[in-house]
Amino acid sequence: MHHEKKIDKCCKNHHSLDSDYDMSIIVNLMNGFLKLIILWIISKERIHGYEIIKKMKEGLDEDIKRKGFVGPGSNRIYPILQELEKKGLIEGNLELQGRRKVKYYEITKKGENTIDIIRKKPNDIPPIIKDFWEDVIVGKNFKE
Repeated sequence: MHHEKKIDKCCKNHHSLDSDYDMSIIVNLMNGFLKLIILWIISKERIHGYEIIKKMKEGLDEDIKRKGFVGPGSNRIYPILQELEKKGLIEGNLELQGRRKVKYYEITKKGENTIDIIRKKPNDIPPIIKDFWEDVIVGKNFKE
């Protein structure tokens, strides 16, 4: 998968990781988060796919870009939008913008409920999972 290679290249160069690790775990984690992030973005505003792609690339550190990670492109974003729409989490409507049709997405009640449950979940999880979240997902880089 092309996306795996970009993440793999980034991760191999980042923090001097050697090649002895399981990239599939990292890719699966990132893919799951990407779906949630896209749903969350749509929960904040009515938006079209290209705007989501631009938001996902905003503020990327030049060092990260040099290492090959440029953020998810249309080949990742649009299939996720289709999946979220098929699951009833978002709704897309085509609108004329100039001479072309653009599909704008809005969150549905089911999508809002999904985001709300995720927001509330940290109160219901065991301490070991909270520790994992703090150590691996949030990490010291976000606390500085």
